Amino acid sequence: MRHLSPQHNTHPLKAPLKVMSAWALIWALLTCFLTHASAPLWAEPQISQDSTEVSRALAFPERPDFYAPDEPDRALKVYAEQQLGLYLVDPPRRHASERVDYGKEHLHFHLWRPIAERPLLELWSEAASWLVFGRVKFSTGARGLFSDLPALRRVTLSLHEVLRPGEEGRRLSKKPDQVHIYLTISLTREDFERLDLQELKLCAANASCSREVRSSFSLVKANSRYLKRRAR
Repeated sequence: MRHLSPQHNTHPLKAPLKVMSAWALIWALLTCFLTHASAPLWAEPQISQDSTEVSRALAFPERPDFYAPDEPDRALKVYAEQQLGLYLVDPPRRHASERVDYGKEHLHFHLWRPIAERPLLELWSEAASWLVFGRVKFSTGARGLFSDLPALRRVTLSLHEVLRPGEEGRRLSKKPDQVHIYLTISLTREDFERLDLQELKLCAANASCSREVRSSFSLVKANSRYLKRRAR
């Protein structure tokens, strides 16, 4: 099995995100408030397992808007994606593992990000900055989400790698892609309100956010077994 970097790693950044139209934001707000009005009390997020599989045939969805029309909370997920600016390419180059999940007032972002022999501290710093401030220039990050969606209680970012089986002789492998989550950080609304944003910006710029991440983010989870295996 060989390790490949995602295609979007070699492409330039997309053009700055367009401002969401008023009706789309209203629809996202209604989704957040009404669809889950009868949901049980919010609890700690159930982080998905560290390793999953994606069928080779479904690995790169060809729908132009990525999410199917009947996708639960579709408008909210599209809006949340734009606020963080994490996904730099569109289908069919975007892998199916790169998506947003929503449930119990919790938005969970999944991003394919190669480790590329970088230290864990640098990965923490990058993930913390992208979750709070967004990845691209005009994204608002968790700041915008908590401001625009009063019912939202938590935002989470999980970074993963995708291992794709190679060719077997002259035939392409039909084995599924393997998705390995190696880092998850999570921030509640209360965590965000206590954050020192200037301090976080400074440590992110210096790739030195160990203390800030450990003290300010209520959930930090590293897949040490996978990271050690990748370091060999």
